[in-house]
Amino acid sequence: MESLEQQIAKQEERLKQLKAQKQAVLAREKKKLSDQQRKDDTRRKILLGSLALKKMEDEAEKTKILAELNEYLTEDRDRSLFDL
Repeated sequence: MESLEQQIAKQEERLKQLKAQKQAVLAREKKKLSDQQRKDDTRRKILLGSLALKKMEDEAEKTKILAELNEYLTEDRDRSLFDL
């Protein structure tokens, strides 16, 4: 028969294992949420870009959008994409 000390030690070890499992589950959930937020952000950017490209088919809108981009973009590699 196990002593009380041995039983306590076993239960403490089991508690430690359960806490580690809980932390792993929480970490997976946090990563899943973070990944979904990143995917949603990327999709928003794609959709906004698609809208901007569609609007740029109109010459007046194109001029307006390019003027806004000219003020917004600061890096040469970004500006060169729009011939700014």
